[in-house]
Amino acid sequence: MLSFIVFSMLLNSMSIIILQLSQNAQHTYTGLGILEFFKDIPVALVSVFFVDSIKRKSFYLSLAIALFICAVCSFSIPFLTEFWFLKIWFVLIGISFSIGKICVFSIIKNTTSNEKDFSVTMSRTEAAFMLGIFIVNMEFAIILSSNYQEFWRFGFWLVGFISLWTAIQLIKYHKTQPSEETISNTTSKIDFRILTDKKVLFFLSLISLIIFAEQIFNSWLPIFYKNSLNSSAFFALQSSAFLAFFSFLGRIITSKAVKRFSPMKIFYTSLISGIILIISAYFLGQENGLGVKILLFIFPLIGFFIAPLYPMLNSKFLANYPERKISRMVSFIILFTSLGGSIGSISTAYIFQKNLANYYLLFASIPLILILILSSFFSIKEKMY
Repeated sequence: MLSFIVFSMLLNSMSIIILQLSQNAQHTYTGLGILEFFKDIPVALVSVFFVDSIKRKSFYLSLAIALFICAVCSFSIPFLTEFWFLKIWFVLIGISFSIGKICVFSIIKNTTSNEKDFSVTMSRTEAAFMLGIFIVNMEFAIILSSNYQEFWRFGFWLVGFISLWTAIQLIKYHKTQPSEETISNTTSKIDFRILTDKKVLFFLSLISLIIFAEQIFNSWLPIFYKNSLNSSAFFALQSSAFLAFFSFLGRIITSKAVKRFSPMKIFYTSLISGIILIISAYFLGQENGLGVKILLFIFPLIGFFIAPLYPMLNSKFLANYPERKISRMVSFIILFTSLGGSIGSISTAYIFQKNLANYYLLFASIPLILILILSSFFSIKEKMY
Protein backbone atom coordinates (compact mmCIF):
# COMPACT_ATOMS: atom_id res chain seq x y z
CA MET A 1 0.00 0.00 0.00
CA LEU A 2 2.86 2.38 0.79
CA SER A 3 4.52 1.64 -2.54
CA PHE A 4 1.24 2.38 -4.36
CA ILE A 5 0.98 5.68 -2.46
CA VAL A 6 4.46 6.60 -3.73
CA PHE A 7 3.68 5.67 -7.33
CA SER A 8 0.36 7.53 -7.31
CA MET A 9 1.94 10.69 -5.88
CA LEU A 10 4.50 10.75 -8.70
CA LEU A 11 2.30 9.59 -11.56
CA ASN A 12 -0.47 12.01 -10.65
CA SER A 13 1.83 14.95 -10.17
CA MET A 14 1.07 15.42 -13.87
CA SER A 15 -1.88 17.68 -12.99
CA ILE A 16 0.37 19.86 -10.80
CA ILE A 17 3.07 20.11 -13.45
CA ILE A 18 0.50 20.95 -16.15
CA LEU A 19 -1.08 23.59 -13.90
CA GLN A 20 2.28 25.24 -13.19
CA LEU A 21 3.86 25.04 -16.65
CA SER A 22 0.67 26.09 -18.47
CA GLN A 23 1.25 29.58 -17.03
CA ASN A 24 4.33 29.77 -19.24
CA ALA A 25 3.44 30.89 -22.76
CA GLN A 26 6.05 28.61 -24.34
CA HIS A 27 4.15 25.50 -23.20
CA THR A 28 0.91 24.56 -24.98
CA TYR A 29 -1.71 22.16 -23.60
CA THR A 30 -1.00 19.63 -26.32
CA GLY A 31 2.74 19.92 -25.63
CA LEU A 32 2.14 19.25 -21.94
CA GLY A 33 -0.23 16.42 -22.79
CA ILE A 34 2.59 14.68 -24.67
CA LEU A 35 4.36 14.23 -21.32
CA GLU A 36 1.88 11.44 -20.67
CA PHE A 37 3.51 9.41 -23.43
CA PHE A 38 6.92 9.66 -21.77
CA LYS A 39 5.35 8.15 -18.66
CA ASP A 40 3.17 5.49 -20.26
CA ILE A 41 5.23 4.15 -23.16
CA PRO A 42 8.06 2.94 -20.86
CA VAL A 43 5.35 1.41 -18.64
CA ALA A 44 4.04 -0.54 -21.62
CA LEU A 45 7.45 -1.67 -22.90
CA VAL A 46 8.84 -2.74 -19.52
CA SER A 47 5.68 -4.57 -18.53
CA VAL A 48 5.62 -6.65 -21.72
CA PHE A 49 9.28 -7.31 -22.50
CA PHE A 50 10.94 -7.38 -19.07
CA VAL A 51 8.41 -9.30 -16.99
CA ASP A 52 10.60 -12.44 -17.05
CA SER A 53 13.58 -10.49 -15.70
CA ILE A 54 11.44 -9.21 -12.85
CA LYS A 55 10.17 -12.71 -12.07
CA ARG A 56 13.71 -14.11 -11.83
CA LYS A 57 14.38 -11.74 -8.94
CA SER A 58 12.54 -11.51 -5.67
CA PHE A 59 9.34 -9.48 -6.07
CA TYR A 60 10.21 -7.65 -2.84
CA LEU A 61 13.72 -6.79 -4.01
CA SER A 62 12.50 -5.63 -7.44
CA LEU A 63 9.89 -3.45 -5.77
CA ALA A 64 12.57 -1.93 -3.53
CA ILE A 65 14.73 -1.08 -6.56
CA ALA A 66 11.76 0.63 -8.23
CA LEU A 67 11.21 2.71 -5.09
CA PHE A 68 14.88 3.70 -4.95
CA ILE A 69 14.55 5.05 -8.50
CA CYS A 70 11.49 7.03 -7.38
CA ALA A 71 13.47 8.45 -4.45
CA VAL A 72 16.30 9.61 -6.74
CA CYS A 73 13.80 11.25 -9.12
CA SER A 74 12.01 13.00 -6.25
CA PHE A 75 15.19 14.42 -4.71
CA SER A 76 16.62 15.60 -8.05
CA ILE A 77 13.64 17.40 -9.63
CA PRO A 78 14.12 20.74 -7.78
CA PHE A 79 17.59 21.13 -9.29
CA LEU A 80 16.86 20.12 -12.89
CA THR A 81 14.11 22.44 -14.13
CA GLU A 82 14.48 22.12 -17.91
CA PHE A 83 11.53 20.66 -19.83
CA TRP A 84 13.68 17.90 -21.35
CA PHE A 85 14.44 16.61 -17.87
CA LEU A 86 10.73 16.22 -17.16
CA LYS A 87 10.53 13.83 -20.10
CA ILE A 88 13.38 11.72 -18.70
CA TRP A 89 11.85 12.04 -15.22
CA PHE A 90 8.52 10.61 -16.36
CA VAL A 91 10.31 7.82 -18.26
CA LEU A 92 12.02 6.73 -15.04
CA ILE A 93 8.80 7.02 -13.04
CA GLY A 94 6.97 4.98 -15.67
CA ILE A 95 9.61 2.22 -15.58
CA SER A 96 9.49 2.13 -11.78
CA PHE A 97 5.70 1.95 -11.71
CA SER A 98 5.66 -0.87 -14.25
CA ILE A 99 8.09 -2.93 -12.17
CA GLY A 100 6.25 -2.05 -8.97
CA LYS A 101 2.80 -2.94 -10.22
CA ILE A 102 3.89 -6.37 -11.48
CA CYS A 103 5.53 -7.03 -8.10
CA VAL A 104 2.59 -5.80 -6.01
CA PHE A 105 -0.02 -7.73 -7.98
CA SER A 106 2.11 -10.89 -7.85
CA ILE A 107 2.69 -10.53 -4.10
CA ILE A 108 -1.05 -10.12 -3.50
CA LYS A 109 -1.84 -13.16 -5.65
CA ASN A 110 0.78 -15.26 -3.82
CA THR A 111 -0.42 -14.25 -0.36
CA THR A 112 -4.21 -14.59 -0.73
CA SER A 113 -6.00 -17.91 -0.79
CA ASN A 114 -9.42 -17.17 -2.33
CA GLU A 115 -11.31 -14.74 -4.58
CA LYS A 116 -12.89 -12.74 -1.73
CA ASP A 117 -9.55 -12.15 0.02
CA PHE A 118 -7.96 -11.23 -3.29
CA SER A 119 -10.74 -8.72 -4.11
CA VAL A 120 -10.56 -7.14 -0.66
CA THR A 121 -6.75 -6.80 -0.75
CA MET A 122 -6.78 -5.47 -4.31
CA SER A 123 -9.44 -2.87 -3.47
CA ARG A 124 -7.53 -1.67 -0.41
CA THR A 125 -4.25 -1.48 -2.31
CA GLU A 126 -5.91 0.44 -5.15
CA ALA A 127 -7.53 2.66 -2.51
CA ALA A 128 -4.04 3.51 -1.28
CA PHE A 129 -3.30 4.69 -4.82
CA MET A 130 -6.13 7.22 -4.55
CA LEU A 131 -4.94 8.25 -1.08
CA GLY A 132 -1.58 9.13 -2.63
CA ILE A 133 -3.30 11.42 -5.14
CA PHE A 134 -5.14 13.15 -2.29
CA ILE A 135 -1.93 13.68 -0.30
CA VAL A 136 0.12 15.05 -3.20
CA ASN A 137 -2.59 17.48 -4.34
CA MET A 138 -3.23 18.80 -0.82
CA GLU A 139 0.51 19.18 -0.22
CA PHE A 140 1.09 21.18 -3.39
CA ALA A 141 -2.10 23.21 -2.90
CA ILE A 142 -0.68 24.38 0.43
CA ILE A 143 2.75 25.09 -1.07
CA LEU A 144 1.35 27.03 -4.06
CA SER A 145 -0.84 29.19 -1.82
CA SER A 146 2.04 30.03 0.53
CA ASN A 147 4.89 32.55 0.33
CA TYR A 148 7.19 29.76 -0.88
CA GLN A 149 5.36 28.85 -4.07
CA GLU A 150 8.50 29.34 -6.19
CA PHE A 151 9.99 26.36 -4.33
CA TRP A 152 7.07 24.07 -5.21
CA ARG A 153 9.38 21.41 -6.71
CA PHE A 154 10.81 20.70 -3.25
CA GLY A 155 7.40 19.26 -2.40
CA PHE A 156 8.57 16.08 -4.12
CA TRP A 157 11.05 15.53 -1.30
CA LEU A 158 8.17 14.19 0.82
CA VAL A 159 7.66 11.50 -1.82
CA GLY A 160 11.40 10.85 -1.82
CA PHE A 161 11.53 10.18 1.92
CA ILE A 162 8.50 7.86 1.79
CA SER A 163 10.05 6.00 -1.16
CA LEU A 164 13.37 5.58 0.61
CA TRP A 165 11.84 4.35 3.86
CA THR A 166 9.53 1.87 2.11
CA ALA A 167 12.39 0.50 -0.02
CA ILE A 168 14.52 -0.10 3.09
CA GLN A 169 11.67 -1.99 4.78
CA LEU A 170 11.20 -4.18 1.70
CA ILE A 171 14.91 -5.05 1.60
CA LYS A 172 14.79 -6.03 5.28
CA TYR A 173 11.77 -8.23 4.62
CA HIS A 174 13.41 -9.77 1.55
CA LYS A 175 16.40 -10.88 3.65
CA THR A 176 14.07 -12.78 6.00
CA GLN A 177 12.22 -14.53 3.15
CA PRO A 178 14.72 -16.82 1.34
CA SER A 179 11.97 -19.08 0.03
CA GLU A 180 10.37 -16.19 -1.87
CA GLU A 181 13.03 -16.56 -4.55
CA THR A 182 11.69 -19.96 -5.51
CA ILE A 183 8.20 -18.59 -5.82
CA SER A 184 9.29 -15.86 -8.22
CA ASN A 185 11.74 -18.01 -10.14
CA THR A 186 9.11 -19.66 -12.33
CA THR A 187 9.33 -17.94 -15.72
CA SER A 188 7.26 -17.90 -18.86
CA LYS A 189 7.77 -15.99 -22.07
CA ILE A 190 5.43 -13.27 -23.15
CA ASP A 191 2.95 -14.82 -25.54
CA PHE A 192 1.04 -12.32 -27.64
CA ARG A 193 -1.32 -15.10 -28.64
CA ILE A 194 -3.08 -14.36 -25.39
CA LEU A 195 -4.67 -11.42 -27.21
CA THR A 196 -6.53 -13.84 -29.48
CA ASP A 197 -8.58 -14.97 -26.50
CA LYS A 198 -11.81 -13.01 -26.86
CA LYS A 199 -12.61 -12.76 -23.16
CA VAL A 200 -9.07 -11.57 -22.34
CA LEU A 201 -9.12 -8.99 -25.14
CA PHE A 202 -12.56 -7.84 -24.03
CA PHE A 203 -11.37 -7.47 -20.43
CA LEU A 204 -8.28 -5.49 -21.51
CA SER A 205 -10.41 -3.20 -23.68
CA LEU A 206 -12.71 -2.44 -20.77
CA ILE A 207 -9.95 -1.60 -18.29
CA SER A 208 -8.23 0.63 -20.88
CA LEU A 209 -11.50 2.60 -21.20
CA ILE A 210 -11.74 2.85 -17.40
CA ILE A 211 -8.22 4.29 -17.15
CA PHE A 212 -9.01 6.58 -20.12
CA ALA A 213 -11.89 8.00 -18.06
CA GLU A 214 -9.85 8.27 -14.86
CA GLN A 215 -7.03 10.10 -16.63
CA ILE A 216 -9.42 12.76 -17.95
CA PHE A 217 -10.13 13.71 -14.34
CA ASN A 218 -6.84 12.99 -12.57
CA SER A 219 -4.60 15.05 -14.88
CA TRP A 220 -6.93 17.75 -16.18
CA LEU A 221 -9.53 18.54 -13.52
CA PRO A 222 -7.43 21.39 -12.00
CA ILE A 223 -7.14 23.02 -15.44
CA PHE A 224 -10.92 22.73 -15.87
CA TYR A 225 -11.49 24.36 -12.48
CA LYS A 226 -9.05 27.18 -13.11
CA ASN A 227 -9.90 28.00 -16.74
CA SER A 228 -13.61 27.15 -16.97
CA LEU A 229 -14.84 27.69 -13.40
CA ASN A 230 -12.42 30.58 -12.67
CA SER A 231 -11.15 29.11 -9.40
CA SER A 232 -7.76 29.81 -7.81
CA ALA A 233 -4.78 27.47 -8.20
CA PHE A 234 -5.27 26.43 -4.57
CA PHE A 235 -8.92 25.51 -5.09
CA ALA A 236 -8.12 23.87 -8.43
CA LEU A 237 -5.64 21.49 -6.78
CA GLN A 238 -8.06 20.90 -3.92
CA SER A 239 -10.57 19.68 -6.51
CA SER A 240 -8.16 16.93 -7.52
CA ALA A 241 -7.35 16.23 -3.89
CA PHE A 242 -10.98 15.73 -2.95
CA LEU A 243 -11.69 13.80 -6.14
CA ALA A 244 -8.94 11.43 -4.96
CA PHE A 245 -10.27 11.46 -1.40
CA PHE A 246 -13.74 10.40 -2.52
CA SER A 247 -12.12 7.85 -4.83
CA PHE A 248 -10.27 6.49 -1.80
CA LEU A 249 -13.55 6.26 0.12
CA GLY A 250 -15.22 4.54 -2.84
CA ARG A 251 -12.54 1.86 -2.99
CA ILE A 252 -12.41 1.34 0.77
CA ILE A 253 -16.18 0.98 1.02
CA THR A 254 -16.35 -1.41 -1.96
CA SER A 255 -13.53 -3.48 -0.41
CA LYS A 256 -15.95 -4.11 2.47
CA ALA A 257 -19.06 -4.38 0.29
CA VAL A 258 -17.46 -7.10 -1.85
CA LYS A 259 -17.79 -9.44 1.14
CA ARG A 260 -21.58 -9.23 0.78
CA PHE A 261 -22.15 -8.40 -2.89
CA SER A 262 -20.59 -9.69 -6.09
CA PRO A 263 -17.92 -7.45 -7.69
CA MET A 264 -20.01 -7.12 -10.85
CA LYS A 265 -23.05 -5.79 -8.96
CA ILE A 266 -20.82 -3.17 -7.39
CA PHE A 267 -19.28 -2.51 -10.82
CA TYR A 268 -22.62 -1.79 -12.54
CA THR A 269 -24.01 0.25 -9.63
CA SER A 270 -20.91 2.45 -9.56
CA LEU A 271 -20.78 2.81 -13.36
CA ILE A 272 -24.40 3.88 -13.81
CA SER A 273 -24.23 6.25 -10.81
CA GLY A 274 -21.06 7.85 -12.21
CA ILE A 275 -22.63 8.43 -15.63
CA ILE A 276 -25.72 10.03 -14.09
CA LEU A 277 -23.63 12.33 -11.89
CA ILE A 278 -21.33 13.47 -14.74
CA ILE A 279 -24.23 14.25 -17.09
CA SER A 280 -26.05 16.06 -14.27
CA ALA A 281 -22.90 18.08 -13.57
CA TYR A 282 -22.67 19.07 -17.24
CA PHE A 283 -26.18 20.55 -17.30
CA LEU A 284 -25.61 22.17 -13.92
CA GLY A 285 -22.48 23.81 -15.31
CA GLN A 286 -24.48 25.47 -18.09
CA GLU A 287 -26.10 27.71 -15.51
CA ASN A 288 -24.42 30.82 -14.18
CA GLY A 289 -23.93 31.75 -10.55
CA LEU A 290 -25.38 29.19 -8.15
CA GLY A 291 -25.12 26.27 -10.60
CA VAL A 292 -21.37 26.74 -11.03
CA LYS A 293 -20.84 27.17 -7.28
CA ILE A 294 -22.67 23.92 -6.61
CA LEU A 295 -20.63 22.21 -9.32
CA LEU A 296 -17.38 23.31 -7.65
CA PHE A 297 -18.31 21.29 -4.57
CA ILE A 298 -20.17 18.26 -5.92
CA PHE A 299 -17.89 17.42 -8.84
CA PRO A 300 -15.27 15.58 -6.73
CA LEU A 301 -18.04 13.14 -5.68
CA ILE A 302 -17.68 11.55 -9.12
CA GLY A 303 -14.51 9.87 -7.86
CA PHE A 304 -16.58 7.88 -5.37
CA PHE A 305 -18.36 6.09 -8.23
CA ILE A 306 -15.61 5.86 -10.85
CA ALA A 307 -12.79 4.63 -8.60
CA PRO A 308 -14.27 1.19 -7.78
CA LEU A 309 -14.61 0.23 -11.46
CA TYR A 310 -10.98 -0.71 -12.05
CA PRO A 311 -10.31 -2.80 -8.91
CA MET A 312 -13.67 -4.60 -9.15
CA LEU A 313 -13.17 -5.66 -12.76
CA ASN A 314 -9.47 -6.35 -12.24
CA SER A 315 -9.86 -8.47 -9.12
CA LYS A 316 -12.76 -10.44 -10.60
CA PHE A 317 -10.67 -11.41 -13.61
CA LEU A 318 -7.31 -12.00 -11.90
CA ALA A 319 -8.79 -13.99 -9.02
CA ASN A 320 -9.79 -16.68 -11.54
CA TYR A 321 -6.56 -16.52 -13.51
CA PRO A 322 -3.88 -19.23 -13.09
CA GLU A 323 -1.30 -18.19 -10.51
CA ARG A 324 1.68 -19.24 -12.64
CA LYS A 325 0.52 -16.91 -15.42
CA ILE A 326 -0.43 -13.94 -13.24
CA SER A 327 2.71 -11.85 -13.93
CA ARG A 328 2.26 -12.28 -17.67
CA MET A 329 -1.38 -11.19 -17.46
CA VAL A 330 -0.48 -8.20 -15.28
CA SER A 331 2.04 -7.10 -17.92
CA PHE A 332 -0.75 -6.91 -20.51
CA ILE A 333 -2.99 -5.09 -18.03
CA ILE A 334 -0.26 -2.47 -17.55
CA LEU A 335 0.25 -2.23 -21.32
CA PHE A 336 -3.41 -1.55 -22.06
CA THR A 337 -3.98 0.78 -19.11
CA SER A 338 -0.91 2.83 -20.02
CA LEU A 339 -2.18 3.21 -23.57
CA GLY A 340 -5.63 4.15 -22.27
CA GLY A 341 -4.12 6.74 -19.94
CA SER A 342 -1.96 8.30 -22.66
CA ILE A 343 -4.79 8.54 -25.16
CA GLY A 344 -7.10 9.95 -22.49
CA SER A 345 -4.65 12.67 -21.47
CA ILE A 346 -3.69 13.69 -25.01
CA SER A 347 -7.34 13.76 -26.12
CA THR A 348 -8.23 15.98 -23.17
CA ALA A 349 -5.28 18.24 -23.93
CA TYR A 350 -6.70 18.70 -27.44
CA ILE A 351 -10.08 19.66 -25.95
CA PHE A 352 -8.48 22.48 -23.94
CA GLN A 353 -6.12 23.52 -26.75
CA LYS A 354 -9.11 24.04 -29.06
CA ASN A 355 -11.01 26.01 -26.40
CA LEU A 356 -13.68 23.32 -26.07
CA ALA A 357 -13.51 23.16 -22.28
CA ASN A 358 -17.29 23.63 -22.05
CA TYR A 359 -17.61 20.09 -23.41
CA TYR A 360 -15.11 18.65 -20.94
CA LEU A 361 -17.78 16.87 -18.88
CA LEU A 362 -19.58 15.45 -21.91
CA PHE A 363 -16.25 14.18 -23.21
CA ALA A 364 -15.56 12.57 -19.81
CA SER A 365 -18.86 10.67 -19.97
CA ILE A 366 -18.13 9.04 -23.35
CA PRO A 367 -15.76 6.26 -22.15
CA LEU A 368 -18.11 5.40 -19.26
CA ILE A 369 -21.09 5.13 -21.59
CA LEU A 370 -19.01 2.92 -23.91
CA ILE A 371 -18.11 0.68 -20.97
CA LEU A 372 -21.78 0.33 -20.05
CA ILE A 373 -22.80 -0.46 -23.63
CA LEU A 374 -20.00 -2.96 -24.23
CA SER A 375 -20.36 -4.73 -20.90
CA SER A 376 -24.13 -4.99 -21.30
CA PHE A 377 -23.94 -6.12 -24.91
CA PHE A 378 -21.36 -8.81 -24.36
CA SER A 379 -22.74 -9.88 -20.98
CA ILE A 380 -19.62 -9.79 -18.80
CA LYS A 381 -20.81 -12.31 -16.28
CA GLU A 382 -21.56 -15.06 -18.79
CA LYS A 383 -18.87 -14.39 -21.39
CA MET A 384 -15.93 -13.75 -19.05
CA TYR A 385 -16.62 -15.44 -15.80
